[in-house]
Amino acid sequence: MLAHRILPRGGALLGLLILLLGTLAFSALGLLMAGALRAEATLAAANGLYLVFLLLGDMVVPLQQLPAPISTVARLLPAAAFAEALRASLQPAESLPLSSVAVLLAWAAGAFLVAMRTFRWE
Repeated sequence: MLAHRILPRGGALLGLLILLLGTLAFSALGLLMAGALRAEATLAAANGLYLVFLLLGDMVVPLQQLPAPISTVARLLPAAAFAEALRASLQPAESLPLSSVAVLLAWAAGAFLVAMRTFRWE
């Protein structure tokens, strides 16, 4: 009975697709930073972005506890969209929040398109 509560009952395939989409979005952001910034600046920006995403990404602080304007902006960040979509995909009878998937897709496509213009192999 205890193992039944621990195991996620959502769609594993859907969860895997959300993981793939999140990986694409964050990889595109990494390539964008690597193409647009010097190596030292990329490292600093990536660490700063990690902290912002951690705090505003619905992982450490729930979005409901943030002030309304900050919560609204945080919902447009890829980290919050990823957390919400992944959580929903692993819940038993929960529908997938299409707005979160759309935010992730927009970040992935936008960052990838800009990264294609700025990234250069050295």
